[in-house]
Amino acid sequence: MKCRYIPYTQTPQASHLFTDYLYNYSQVSEFYPLNPFAKESFHNAARSVQYSDEVRRAVAAILWEQNQRLSASEKTFENLRKLEQPGCFAVVTGQQVGLFTGPAFAIYKALTAIQLAQSLSQQGLLSVPVFWLATEDHDLEEVNHCFIQDREGNPQRLEYAGAPTVPGAPVGSLPLTEAIQKPLEALPELLPDSPAREELVRTIAECYRPGESYGTAFGRLMARLFAEFGVILVDPMGARLHRLSSQVFRVAIESAPAIVEELLDRNQRLLAKGYHTQVRVNPNSTLLFYLANGQRTSLRLSDGRFALAEGQTFTPEELLRQLDQEPEIFSPNVLLRPVMQDTLLPTIAYVGGPSELAYLAQAGTLYQRILGRMPVLFPRASFTILDRPTDRLLEKYGLTLLDVYAGKQALREKMAARFLPPSLTEVFQKAKEGLEDNLRAIQTALAQLDPTLADATANSGQKMHYQLANLERKASLTVQNRTEQIERDAERLENSLYPQKTSQERFYSGIGYLARYGPQFLNEVYQQVSLRTNEHQLVAL
Repeated sequence: MKCRYIPYTQTPQASHLFTDYLYNYSQVSEFYPLNPFAKESFHNAARSVQYSDEVRRAVAAILWEQNQRLSASEKTFENLRKLEQPGCFAVVTGQQVGLFTGPAFAIYKALTAIQLAQSLSQQGLLSVPVFWLATEDHDLEEVNHCFIQDREGNPQRLEYAGAPTVPGAPVGSLPLTEAIQKPLEALPELLPDSPAREELVRTIAECYRPGESYGTAFGRLMARLFAEFGVILVDPMGARLHRLSSQVFRVAIESAPAIVEELLDRNQRLLAKGYHTQVRVNPNSTLLFYLANGQRTSLRLSDGRFALAEGQTFTPEELLRQLDQEPEIFSPNVLLRPVMQDTLLPTIAYVGGPSELAYLAQAGTLYQRILGRMPVLFPRASFTILDRPTDRLLEKYGLTLLDVYAGKQALREKMAARFLPPSLTEVFQKAKEGLEDNLRAIQTALAQLDPTLADATANSGQKMHYQLANLERKASLTVQNRTEQIERDAERLENSLYPQKTSQERFYSGIGYLARYGPQFLNEVYQQVSLRTNEHQLVAL
């Protein structure tokens, strides 16, 4: 196994905010209170956690039930027993409940959280890895598909085409229909032919069964994949966890106008320093979604009231009464969700990707107002997996991953420069002209010696031109064949390493690699997770 490191500053789509967070922390420290690469940050985060024994016991009891329903491993329950102990912390990560685990970076997030929890425990900060299932999200189109690289190296889209009975319902609660059979049946033909494929397909089919909820199917598969690592899974849907975090929603209702002003001010500060804002905030924004007739709808501020898109409005007092009676009808938006999460859990660190770290720069104002603390925000490990055929192509053409990132034309030009001689047409044209000039000179000289020899020169010249033209045709055919091969190789490199101009980890599902390399894939990648590097990793397996 080979591992190469690439600075994020050389990767496409890495934001200025993210690269400053990694390499120039002092520039962003006003948005992020704890430096993720400073050892004392974790001790400071641990000291700031205020987590009552009562809440700890209540949350642990709910998580026991949830993980039992997901058929979690004994290792998970060992970690739950640790979490029940006063002084144990959580290293949290999470992801939308995408089809068949969604993009591969969801797996890399979990592996980073596992590695970080183990490292902190060894330093005397007992910690366990926790994976938050984003079951309350309601955009099914974001999570109803995944991409697999087929046996020819081409990307193939697998899609669950089942329609929700209620448009806009939380994705996690949607029951899978018979439509799940179509992507399940396509899997065996797309995945690499390997000893691990059959078992993996069977495992996925056991988790994604008609009648199972979308969120539970995702959770069951994650529980199976990470059985030996003991990841604790959290499904936030339901009244009990919402009731335990009701104070978060209460503040979001009572202080909505002040909160939006603080967020708008934070956004302006980010923009003033040349950074972007990940989440759009308007003067009428709130942090809340409201579940009405099974549909999740955002609440907006309107003349001192809270309004739904269809026109229904509530006073703050009316919402607070509903919060007391039915807390489960309220859910957080992307900015409030991490605050809810860290109210329910003794979070010492959150493992996130570039987009999450960007919106957490905005959410810092919410942490200050509601929770009074913020965990260490730790960047997840980032990988590009390099299989042997693709690695051989890089070596053949003398390329690096950065050459693939450089774009379609630049990649092909560099590949062609290695194998195609320059200006072949010009070389042959000069040869033809030189041959013609020399034949004319010979013919003139021979005509003075013997006119019959001049005719022979013309015949010989025709034969020479024919042979030269024949050689040019052969060279042209070779160039054409090489050009076609270069195009095939370039497409293979792009499809494998930078599909549709998207990073591999954001495009392909991790199950393709699990099928190719077997269960040991997780262990091999886990061994490559480095908590001391802030670079993208190219791993050759």
